Amino acid sequence: MTDWLIGKATYASTWLGLKIGCAASRRFPRATLSLADRSANLCFRLFPGFRRRSIANIRAAFGSSISATEAENTARRTLRNFFRACVELVAAVSASDEELRRKIDVVGREHLDRALAKGKGVLVLSAHLGNFFLVGTRLTIDGYRASVLINQPREGSFAELLDEYRLRVRQRTIHARPRRQALRELSEMLRRNEVAVIIADEYRRSKGVEVTLFGQTVHARRGPVTLALRTGAAVVPACLVRRSDDRLQLIIEPELNLLRDTKDREAIRENTVVMTEWLERKVRQFPDQWNWMNLRRSESGAGGTEASKI
Repeated sequence: MTDWLIGKATYASTWLGLKIGCAASRRFPRATLSLADRSANLCFRLFPGFRRRSIANIRAAFGSSISATEAENTARRTLRNFFRACVELVAAVSASDEELRRKIDVVGREHLDRALAKGKGVLVLSAHLGNFFLVGTRLTIDGYRASVLINQPREGSFAELLDEYRLRVRQRTIHARPRRQALRELSEMLRRNEVAVIIADEYRRSKGVEVTLFGQTVHARRGPVTLALRTGAAVVPACLVRRSDDRLQLIIEPELNLLRDTKDREAIRENTVVMTEWLERKVRQFPDQWNWMNLRRSESGAGGTEASKI
């Protein structure tokens, strides 16, 4: 009964929050962003665990090239960017396609078109960088048949509510669970030469493929590489970042050059390294737009080659 009440309360509060957020962001856009900035600063002070771990990861990644003050300011800005991204996601519900085109520039569209011309579908490799929420939205309004792989909440009605709002921002979703069904849906999409957006920077302390990220050993998911090798789909990196003038820009990069002549464990590891190296380059370019909480050290003695989630 308690779980049921918590689920209903979560659904109701989220529904109400989305309704209020949609109305406020539409009528008072500047005030809403200002409120988001103040809320981010407050949360940065109220959650010391987030603050300490983010700063520690930033300093470990950049070493002596960044001071303690710079690391703290970077961590603070990551939270500001995330809160702003949430506001922009809610605002996208009531925005027209033309408004979204004006707000989000696209660079490198030719790389995606070139990959689609091969006829085997495209995995758009992205990360929790910038406004990752709207990558699928921006592709869809330009006519691409795009879906986004989502780790949905386990509470059914809450997950349905979020799916409804994703549709309102032009996003079709594929649920990551159950995994077998997700793989089947993704494979069918790619056979139709469509686009699947995968956020692939969630690392665990154990399981997955051992790779090095910012000098630390992490366990990356093997799902994106396995799917690309199994289907022949191209892997095209893309991220939607915030520019210095606070406008958004979707950057689409050339297809990654993967090893495809073999599908053994070593090929999966080498290709996962290629994806991880791309991520590190982009995070170094936009350090205040990545969720540094995603950087988790590998547990000593944990197996590094077991299958993990997509």
